[in-house]
Amino acid sequence: DHPLSPYLRNWRYPEFGELEASDGQTLYYKMTKPSDFDAEKKYPVLVYVYGGPGAQRVTKSWGSEFVQYMAQQGFIVFTLDNRGSANRGKSFEAPIYKNMGGPEIEDQVTGVEYLTNLPFVDAERIGIYGHSYGGYMSLLAMFKAPEHFKAGVAGAPVTDWRLYDTHYTERFMGMPDEGNAYENSSVFPYSKDLKGDLLIYHGMADDNVLFTHSTKLYKQLQDNAQSFEMMNYPGKKHSINGRNTKIHLYSMIAQFFQQTIGEQ
Repeated sequence: DHPLSPYLRNWRYPEFGELEASDGQTLYYKMTKPSDFDAEKKYPVLVYVYGGPGAQRVTKSWGSEFVQYMAQQGFIVFTLDNRGSANRGKSFEAPIYKNMGGPEIEDQVTGVEYLTNLPFVDAERIGIYGHSYGGYMSLLAMFKAPEHFKAGVAGAPVTDWRLYDTHYTERFMGMPDEGNAYENSSVFPYSKDLKGDLLIYHGMADDNVLFTHSTKLYKQLQDNAQSFEMMNYPGKKHSINGRNTKIHLYSMIAQFFQQTIGEQ
């Protein structure tokens, strides 16, 4: 009678592993393989990321239903907790101080380089998806490492730390007038290098990461004559809540990755 019962035969449990960051620290990852996994085939990979302070995604706990769904659609789903993530101590978080968007992307690239050496991974079909700080990470991955990521979905992304809550930002970035940290950690200096397929979505009533973050980026990409897709949710806040809205959101994300990096 459990609601999961009809789906349990396709449920996939992740595999866990370790990689090494450039400074020697240990990075933990988990990998969820497709329901019908065949080691002789090559699969597309969806990197599912958060990457920011205060959160840990690689845990031996109940996972994301969306991860399960994408695995059932034939994707490998890979998650790596980069430096800056929570619950690993000060030395693990410290590299992002006044340097957001630097070590995190470096570590995600380390993860992708590991993936591309696996015989069952198609290196030409790797995408990335995240929401909030994860949306910020998805943008930077597409802009700063376009040779690794062919498609990305950025949900409610921070684009400029000057636009974000000072109570949060100044703990990690210091004051805006102290050097060039804020400019270097925004997405705008790197957007010109976008090469792959990009989808950005945002709630228009978001009172956490303001809608201005995305509209400012829309304007720059348009001014650069760069192609991208967008989906805006009127009246929705940061979590994009509502049953029908969630169905719309996750169906859109799944369809985007099927069309860009899925089975051709």
